Amino acid sequence: MKTQFHFAGGTLMQVRARQISVIAMAVLVAGLLAPPAMAVPLAPGGSSIVIGSVTDPFVGGTQLASISAPFAAFDFAGVLTQDVYSGGSLPGVSFRYTIATDASGPAALERATMSFFSGFSTDADYISGTGTSAAPLIVNRQVNGATIGFTWALNEGIEPGTVAPFLYILTNASGYDSGGIVSLMNGAVASVGVYRPISVPEPMSLLLAGSGIVAVGLFWRKGRKYVRQGEDDPTA
Repeated sequence: MKTQFHFAGGTLMQVRARQISVIAMAVLVAGLLAPPAMAVPLAPGGSSIVIGSVTDPFVGGTQLASISAPFAAFDFAGVLTQDVYSGGSLPGVSFRYTIATDASGPAALERATMSFFSGFSTDADYISGTGTSAAPLIVNRQVNGATIGFTWALNEGIEPGTVAPFLYILTNASGYDSGGIVSLMNGAVASVGVYRPISVPEPMSLLLAGSGIVAVGLFWRKGRKYVRQGEDDPTA
């Protein structure tokens, strides 16, 4: 015969059911009130789980450049597209990546790394609701700050014939050039050349540097004039 334990609020099971309902409601309310997920700040050596950005940080930005390049290894192939943006709500020159795999490849991609980001602050994530493949689970940055990598969960990845969610890296860079690299891997590795962040001197810095060069040039010309005339150079 089963014994029923009675409490002020009813049986034990009734009390537990109400407790679970209260907890579930609290979690739901917290989720509704929480701000949209944002990119993960990544210091050198940092690593974090990524849950995806609800909002697209590139909306309102200006596209500066775009590049598409094929990649292939013995068991996967596809096309990588990188878009470069600045302006809007972006902290500086920032990068968005689209990875589309060929249906003919027999294996899924498990990791994607982007280089080179040394010397810049970075925030990384993916945009929720984009792509057709599973989303990455973890993002990390090398201790030297150069490379940022997105890793998919075990037995997941960018399956053949699918497109990964938009991956992105926000930086505080003021410029970009063509010295970057993206590597796609699952044991095998395929790499393609892309854009990377760089620092561009501010206009005032360029003006000061230019003024210094002009001053040195005038100083040198004046010294040569005295030498040609056979006089002592007062600058010597």
